[in-house]
Amino acid sequence: MVRLHYIDNLRWMTILLLFPFHAAAIFCAEWYGYYVSSGDSSMAAHLLLVTSEPWIMPLLFCIAGLSTRYALHKRSPRAYLEERVRKLLIPFLAGLVLICPVIAYYALKFHTGYTGSFAGAFVHYFTSIRYSPGINGIMGNFSVDHLWFIAFLFIFSVAAIGLIILGRRLPQVHFSHGNVPLPVLCLLFIPLWFLNLVGYHVTRYSILAYFAMFLIGYYLLACDPVQATLEKYWSVLLAAWVVLVIGVTWTYGILMGHDEVFWGYSPLFVLTGWIAVLAFMGTGRHLLDRSNTFATYMNSASYPVYIIHQPVMVAIAYYVLMLAIPQALQYAAIVIGSILLTFTCYEILRRIPGVRVLFGIVGPEKRTA
Repeated sequence: MVRLHYIDNLRWMTILLLFPFHAAAIFCAEWYGYYVSSGDSSMAAHLLLVTSEPWIMPLLFCIAGLSTRYALHKRSPRAYLEERVRKLLIPFLAGLVLICPVIAYYALKFHTGYTGSFAGAFVHYFTSIRYSPGINGIMGNFSVDHLWFIAFLFIFSVAAIGLIILGRRLPQVHFSHGNVPLPVLCLLFIPLWFLNLVGYHVTRYSILAYFAMFLIGYYLLACDPVQATLEKYWSVLLAAWVVLVIGVTWTYGILMGHDEVFWGYSPLFVLTGWIAVLAFMGTGRHLLDRSNTFATYMNSASYPVYIIHQPVMVAIAYYVLMLAIPQALQYAAIVIGSILLTFTCYEILRRIPGVRVLFGIVGPEKRTA
């Protein structure tokens, strides 16, 4: 099967965008909570957040579903699930011990003035699960932080395998998806919006909506005719997304003060995010379906970089915010410093065989081009 290089490129580019995205959250204390934050909020940072938030995680979940379709062409369901345990469950559990307590330590210091040792913060992190379990422990209590994405992917992988096997055994429910028209693809935002009205929410979307995106990636976006349709109309979709961002997010949301448009229960929020997903899928196939040495490296590094980047950024931001320098320089220092240190950590960890598996790092002999 031909490898879709543009999918690899979209994945690592989106994960790389998380550096400026999460750094922007540090300068949006007026609108967002974060593990550490600047006392002065920035409108530029707010614009970056509200422009990116509707589509970043939906795109990653759709790509994960699409990748599952291709993975099951090469593996049995059992082999696929075993690979998911190694790639997702083990790094998630390891991250709860090795990654999240570091974030909690600096969050505890920043928000509560904690002056104790890291060991004390480590104990607090795990004992606080009794009274404050959650996804984002911005006050230094127990949370899975950014590792929620990995946990959801593992749950979705297990659940999807059951649906896929059932679908294979019930040919009467098979449907033809070879020629799905563009309007139908766009209108998929409606069921996603309805699903977003119920269930547990993370970064504006419910777990049911994310699962639906995963399945859409598997059943629709993995199909070549659908990909061809998105590529054919890539410029139209991209222009539609730009219009939605300027008209809905910036004008209606920020200038006119309609804050509800920034929440998942808003159909305009879901529409803006979904059109972005379709636009980037089509644009990616049209412009990014190629590979080189740098892209191959980034594809291998993107997953462990996702795991590592958050504690690195929080630690760097904690100290940078103490510097009496302009806010723009603080932001640049946090982004650049986080990228450099995260990739340095990745280069060190990938050279330690016994540690690689804990961070989802593929060994040199298993890398794919």
